[in-house]
Amino acid sequence: MHETAQLAEAHESRQRQPRGRFLLLLSCILIIGAGNSMLLAVAPPLVRELNLPDSSVGWIFSLSALIWVFASPYWGRLSDRVGRKPVVALGLGAYAVSMGAFGLVVLLGLYGVLAGAWLFVLLMLARAIFGAFGSASSPAAQAYIADRTTRFERTEQLAGLSAAFALGQAFGPAVCAALAAKLGLVFPILLIAALAAAASFAILRLLPENTPPKQSERAQGDWRQSAALARDRRLSGFLIYGFGLSIISGITVQVFGLFTMDRLHVSGEQGAEFAAAGFMVNALAFLATQMAILPRLKMGPRALMAWGAGLLAFGVAIQIVSPTLTALMVALAVQGLGAGLARAGFAGGSSIAVRPEEQGTAAGLVVAVNGAGFVFSPLLGGVVYEQLGMNAPLIVTVAILLAMLAFTLRSRRLKHATTIETAPNEPPTP
Repeated sequence: MHETAQLAEAHESRQRQPRGRFLLLLSCILIIGAGNSMLLAVAPPLVRELNLPDSSVGWIFSLSALIWVFASPYWGRLSDRVGRKPVVALGLGAYAVSMGAFGLVVLLGLYGVLAGAWLFVLLMLARAIFGAFGSASSPAAQAYIADRTTRFERTEQLAGLSAAFALGQAFGPAVCAALAAKLGLVFPILLIAALAAAASFAILRLLPENTPPKQSERAQGDWRQSAALARDRRLSGFLIYGFGLSIISGITVQVFGLFTMDRLHVSGEQGAEFAAAGFMVNALAFLATQMAILPRLKMGPRALMAWGAGLLAFGVAIQIVSPTLTALMVALAVQGLGAGLARAGFAGGSSIAVRPEEQGTAAGLVVAVNGAGFVFSPLLGGVVYEQLGMNAPLIVTVAILLAMLAFTLRSRRLKHATTIETAPNEPPTP
């Protein structure tokens, strides 16, 4: 009877909620995903054209990730007070400024106006704008969806955000290559800046938010509120798992290009082409999981997290022994499938574990954890790769994933996590 009531409530909620508002949010997240993948694709050749060391790319992105960790919880809390829409729009506007500034600094470097340390510092600061202010969009978008869905449907709807980001990541490099070949490496960066600015304007004008987020005294807190919720047993288990997942993502992305070149004995240019194909396969598998497989599984967050960690470990193990490009593509596809399950379980479980008035704070913590692993993954990825060989970081990855699987199956924090939903007679806010 209870499950029937949940199904009826979910159907009624869908009838009340125009899908256009969610599609608008998904389009904005897609732009961010495409922009990030484009920047990752053009950054290495640009850095060489600007006569900067190759390692500078890692430093530029690591600083942004570090700032992201501390900024995301603040933006989530702010969205609890001022509403989701203005915070989403602010984040997209800041992303436009960040990409535009990055493109401008690159142009100044290419024309010889800037060089050396000043060029490097300005590139790092331009990207840091995204970490500091662009980080506002994701937690506010997650909280907007959480405000307007039932517990029964929330995991699936939040998975749509991850799917949109993955879709952008999948096709971003291909679009970037086509545009760069005709219009230069800087044009894709400036195009994304323009699209992000348009998306920010669209959010302000078109995204409805007639009812503010649910408020309580606790929602008026400061950073201590985030710290308290991070330690709360309802949420802490999910955050521990998410931190491990973030480290895994950072390691696998960082070493795959190098691994492909060394394993297949190909040149840098051909290796980059193979790596791009692998990233696209991975993103498409992730997308298929979110859009086609996940809605049919009807699993709870804990089961999704367990299966996700297991499949990720299996995919990385395949990569370790892969002798051919085809085998590497299979490994990346399995990893994409596992990541799709794991991230959906982590994000959905984090949301349904907290009260409605805590959604913004929880979403900020989730987004912060998603970036936290990228601060540490260069040590476990690049340094281990250089010092111990191509298989070493992948073995470390499998070990972390098996520990995550054991944690998911045995942790009392996850087993007895409290799930809270809106009272049956209280509909989601429009």
